[in-house]
Parts: sequence; structure tokens; C-alpha cells
Amino acid sequence: MDEKKALELSREVAKRVLKAVNSLPLERRGEFFAFGKSSVTKLVDKVAEDAALEVLRKEKLRILSEECGYVGEGDVFVALDPLDGTFNAVRGIPIYSVSLCFSDSEKFGDAFFSYVFNLCSRDEYYAGEMAFKNEKEIKVGGKENLEEINAVVYYPDRPLPFKRIRALGSAALETCFVAEGIFDCFIDLRGMLRIFDVAGGICILERAGGVAVDERGNSLKNKRFEISERINVVASNKILCKKLLELIV
Repeated sequence: MDEKKALELSREVAKRVLKAVNSLPLERRGEFFAFGKSSVTKLVDKVAEDAALEVLRKEKLRILSEECGYVGEGDVFVALDPLDGTFNAVRGIPIYSVSLCFSDSEKFGDAFFSYVFNLCSRDEYYAGEMAFKNEKEIKVGGKENLEEINAVVYYPDRPLPFKRIRALGSAALETCFVAEGIFDCFIDLRGMLRIFDVAGGICILERAGGVAVDERGNSLKNKRFEISERINVVASNKILCKKLLELIV
């Protein structure tokens, strides 16, 4: 599969998920559906996943999705988060997304294309060799001074010298915000993220010139797409990332 085909598929997934989520009344989104592979599945999660899989299962793909786990067969792997930001979607907070990451193996380091779609603003982010927002190339910001940066942090356990700290509730979108320079870094040290939660956004961030590592500074490229493993993430530009690691150790 080439990047063009992956983009076409991703856009169709986004279209279907958007329609499915918007057709579900807000008061029903938070209804309990089942216990998923990694968490409680709300009705809105199931609706979004069904819409995404309806598109992806027509192709020869091995898909890892948050609610159902692995489905399908094929040489191309897809890490799918059909609804990143479920709490926001349930409460009507307009920050949630659908995220896909296409890889030649079950390892994140073999990813060749990723896509994140903001289901509220309808902005799309994607990356093959380069990173784009709405078809315009994007790059990470170049700030290096800790006192000047705008940061996404989950959750600060000590005073931090940053100019501004936020937590918005959709890791896929938040890492894309770093990729385009709206925020200067993304830090999540809770040990709660799964690689497919952030694979799409991190791939975009890296193609935009950024870097993403764990709390010890180790690359995430050897991480495998799986349900059970939890990770920590520090993502920013290369110079700032080193300073952040020194700060949080």
C-alpha cells in the first residue's frame, strides 16, 4: 500500500466516523456498551469503531483497534483509535479525534503513514515523508527556553517553569498541535497511554521535525502495536526534549 491509498482510506474512515458520531444523540454517547480489550466501551466508542472497521476491513489489513483488539489479515498493520477523547465526546467538549497509523510491521518504527482527523473542527493532519495540516506542510516550533514554552502536561506533580500548561483530553490531537507549533511539548508520565493512542500523532510530529521518547529518553520506535503495554511520552523539538528530560528525571 502506498501513501496515496492510505490517505484515501483514512479520509473515508474519518468521513464515516464523523457521520456515525454526529448521528448519535449526546445524551446516549456515554451509555455503557461492554468491557473492551483495554477499557470500558461506551456506545459512542462502539459506533465510531464500527464505522471505521466497515471501511478498513474491505482491505487486506491487520488492524489493532482499541475496543476489539486485532482483526483482519494482511501485510500492512493499522493502529486505529476510532475515538480519541471519549470523555470529551460524551460531555460535548469539542476536542476529540480519529487516529490511524499504517505500518509495514507490528512495530511502530516501521510506520509509513499516519492520519489524525479532528472530529470537531474537521482539520486533518497526515504524514508520509513530510507532515501536513489541511494539505499545508507543518513544522514543530523552535523554542528552547523552558520559561517561554506552552506545554501539554498530564499531570504536573511538581512546579514547572513553563509559560502555560494545558491538558485537553485527546493525545492524538495534542501531539499534532505540537507538530504544528501551537504547543511546544507534550508530556504524559501517568503510565496510561497505549502506543495506538498516540502512534498517529507522534508519527506526524516526527515527520514535522520533532522527537518523541519515553521518560528515560528511549526511542518509541521499537514499541509494538499491542493492547496491554502502557507507555510514557515526552515529545517536542530535539533541543527542548533534552531539557525536558533533565527536568523531569
